[in-house]
This record gives sequence, C-alpha cells and structure tokens, in this order.
Amino acid sequence: MFGKKSENSGSGKFADKLSIIANGAVFNGDIKTEGNLRIDGKIIGHLNISGNTAIGKTGIVEGDIFASVLKISGTVKGNIEASDKLILDSSAVIEGDVKANILNVEDGAVVNGKIEMHAKPSPESAFRLPESSGSTEKKALPQSTQTGK
Repeated sequence: MFGKKSENSGSGKFADKLSIIANGAVFNGDIKTEGNLRIDGKIIGHLNISGNTAIGKTGIVEGDIFASVLKISGTVKGNIEASDKLILDSSAVIEGDVKANILNVEDGAVVNGKIEMHAKPSPESAFRLPESSGSTEKKALPQSTQTGK
C-alpha cells in the first residue's frame, strides 16, 4: 500500500486485506483490524490497526490511533502511537500527542502536541558518556571587572 513491500507490511494472513472508508462516508465507532486501512472519509472513534494505515487528504479521524505503520495526509484530532513508522505528508494536521519509533515529516505538516521518539538504538551506535574523573566539584566562571565605561 505504501510502495515497496517489506517484512513489516501488515501482519500474518490479514496483510493483503484492505478496508476503505471512502470520501463522504462517516463512521462512528472504534475500529480494530489486523489488516490494512485507508481513510478518505471521517471516523469518529479510536483505531487499533496491526497493518498499515493511510489517511488521505480528505480523511479525518477524531480519536486516538494505534498502528504499526501510519501515513497521514489528512487531519487527526487525537493521540497517535505508531509502533513502527509514522509518515506525515505536507498536508497533515495533527491535534494531539505523537509517539513513534521512526518519524518522517514533510515541510508544511502541522503537529500541535508533544512528540516522543522511542527508537531502540543498536549497541554499536549507543551514545555513551565519557568516564568521570571522580571530581564533582564545580568551578565558578570569572566575573568581569569592567563596567563598560
């Protein structure tokens, strides 16, 4: 659904299944699926999607979204948690907090909320602080004696 296929493109036997909320359709209620979901209409409710989710330019979601891979071109009024990847197109508008392992944001996308990244660094690339010399003493900076005259 998002171009190239990968091992994370959906889950299990439902990976090739696609549900569509078409432009002009309004759905009230929560949606949970192991397949993929495309939203071009409006959903008022929470989403729990194991597969890929795409919200088109005309798509609106008023509720929280939990998805593996999520691509947004429309509007979301709620919190978002993408366990794998979140892609925000230039037309995306998010009114809520965002949590993602990988976040791609195009110029023009709007996020009015907190963003948290939870990528797991590889052991080779993990940032390490240098060993302390054992001294915790703070040194004062010298104060200027000039008054500017």
